[in-house]
Amino acid sequence: GNMGQDDGGGGGVNWVALTRNLLGGISMFLYGMGTMSKNLKAGAGDEMRDILREMCKNRVLGLFTGFVVTAVLSSSSASSVMLVSFVESGYITFEQSIGALLGVNIGTTVPVLLVSFKLTRYSLAFISLGYAIKSISIKGSRRAYLGEALLGLGLLFFGIDIMGDAMKPLRSYEPFLNMLKRMDDTFTAVVASTLFTLAIQSSAAVLSIVMLLGGQGFLSQKAGVAMVLGANIGTTGTALVASLGKKVGAVQVGFAYLLLKAIGVLLTAPLIDIFIELVYRVQLKDPVYPESKEERMAAVPDIVSAAHVVFNVVLALALLPFTDLIGAFVRTLIPDCVTTEPAKAE
Repeated sequence: GNMGQDDGGGGGVNWVALTRNLLGGISMFLYGMGTMSKNLKAGAGDEMRDILREMCKNRVLGLFTGFVVTAVLSSSSASSVMLVSFVESGYITFEQSIGALLGVNIGTTVPVLLVSFKLTRYSLAFISLGYAIKSISIKGSRRAYLGEALLGLGLLFFGIDIMGDAMKPLRSYEPFLNMLKRMDDTFTAVVASTLFTLAIQSSAAVLSIVMLLGGQGFLSQKAGVAMVLGANIGTTGTALVASLGKKVGAVQVGFAYLLLKAIGVLLTAPLIDIFIELVYRVQLKDPVYPESKEERMAAVPDIVSAAHVVFNVVLALALLPFTDLIGAFVRTLIPDCVTTEPAKAE
C-alpha cells in the first residue's frame, strides 16, 4: 500500500499505537490458542485421556501420541503439562513420558507451519465459521466445542496479522534495526529468544513474531535460526513451573523436557552454519545465503519454520533410542527420595 508515509526516519513511529497493537496482537494470539486448546480438550473428553495414557506406555506410540496431542492442541505447554499431571497421578511412569515428550517436540512444529502457510489471511473466515458452528450447536456438544476451537484458531491468526501490521513502522527506525543486528551473534539471539519465550510462554507465538520480523527484512538468516533454538528452550519453562511443588516424577518430566531441548541446542548452536545448510538440504534445496533486505524477506520466514521442524524431528529421532538412558540420568540428578516441598528445596 502507501508505505511511503512511514519513512519519517523513525520519527514516524507512534509508540502508543505500536505498543497497543503489539500487545493486543500477542494477547489475541495467546487467547486464541488457549481457547482452541481448552475446547479441543473438552471435546475429546475423558476417553481420549485414557487412550493417551495407554499409548504412552510404548515409546514409539508415545512419540506419536505426544506429536498428535501437541499438534491438535497446538501448544507444547498444554501437552507437556498434561504429561506432568499423568506422572503426578501415577498413570504412567516418568520413563514412559520421555518418548511422548519427544513427540511433543515434533508436534510444536504444526502451529508454526500453519503460520508459515500464510493461513493468516483466512483468519476472519475461521472466526466467522467457528462462531456459526458454535451458534447452531447444542451447548456442550462436540460440535459446539469444535466451533469454538475454530474461533480460537481464527483469533490466533488474526493476532499475528495485527502484530505484523503494528511492526511495519519500525522498518525505518534505526535503534530497533540495530538491536536486531545484534542477533547475528548466535549466543545473544538464543538468550534473547529464550527469555522472550519464557515471558509469553508460547514458542509458536515467538516464532510467529520471528517470521514476521524476517518477512519484513529485519533479521538475518542466522539470527532467525538462532532464535528458533532459543524458543525451543524457553518453551520448556511452562512445564517446569507446572511441575514445581508436585511429586518427584512430575518434576522429573519438567526437567527432562528442558534437558532434551538443551542437548539439541548445545549441539546445534555452535554448528549453526552447518545446521542451516542441513535445513536446506533436507528440503532438497541448495543453501541460500540472503544478503539484501529483499532476499531476506523472501528466505528468512521459510527457513525459520523449516529449521524448527528439522531441529525437532532430528532431535526426536536421534534421542528416541536413548530414552532409558536419559531417564536414568534425570533420576540420578533428581532422585526419587527427594520431595520438592518448598521447605526442603535446599
